Amino acid sequence: MVDRQQALTGVLCAVAAVAASAVVAELVPPPEAQPGARPAAAHGSPNPKSGKDGTGSRPQLNGASSAPTPGASSGALPAPSGPAGSGTGPAFTGVLFEGEAKGGHFCTATVVHSPGRNLIVTAGHCLAEGPSGLKGALFAPAYANGAAPYGTWRIEEVYEDGRWADGADDDYDLAFARLAPNSAGISVEAAVGAAELDTGGRSDEDVTVTGYPSGQEAPHTCTARAVRTSPTEQRFDCAGFTDGTSGSAWLARDGRIIGVLTGGDTDDVSTSTVLDHYAADLFQRAQQAAAKP
Repeated sequence: MVDRQQALTGVLCAVAAVAASAVVAELVPPPEAQPGARPAAAHGSPNPKSGKDGTGSRPQLNGASSAPTPGASSGALPAPSGPAGSGTGPAFTGVLFEGEAKGGHFCTATVVHSPGRNLIVTAGHCLAEGPSGLKGALFAPAYANGAAPYGTWRIEEVYEDGRWADGADDDYDLAFARLAPNSAGISVEAAVGAAELDTGGRSDEDVTVTGYPSGQEAPHTCTARAVRTSPTEQRFDCAGFTDGTSGSAWLARDGRIIGVLTGGDTDDVSTSTVLDHYAADLFQRAQQAAAKP
């Protein structure tokens, strides 16, 4: 018997693709830089944080209750919307590599608009806090089919909330990373554009999420409703968000980032912290540090 979710895929793919296109149209556009910019040199492993099962750099999805808790939204949670399938996502979303930009990508990240034009956002468990030196991970925006059309950018420093970095508190599983210019001297935002970050604690609205499952060479995109499940957590139900999609930005219809994928009970259920004052404080610290010469 054909699985119900598989039967819905064809219809939902078209709907989600239209929604994703509408979101991208509202984002900070890239300037004159085009694909084909000279790639940055690859560097070594960044020693990313392991999953909770201790299996290494590919993060284990964290648990999240499916039942509303105090402070959660009223009403039933939405049913899974199903996958939109593989294809192309926004140019400013891409993958993280431990070494050269080929195979073995371990998390997803997105360029976030900043004065220095050199920041990405991802999940805290994807990277280790602090300077990366010459062994920083690489970010490859718009990566697909084994190619990085815009080149790669090396991570120089990672910024995390101390409650995550020191205490592994899931409510603060968020990271910003400063990227060095590529080998042509171009900043990542100048090359591919960026999404604005919203730290107003938004939830309970439709979001489009693009992530890169481990072992796949193309992004996976889906549009569904984000629902607050506690004062500090929100949930997104959509199939296909497996290991590797941690760090995927949740883009609202106005194109702003209102969540970052950090976990989930299954591949069909994903969670994010609620981006409120803690995210604003961390982002401010990252911007100030990234602006220093």
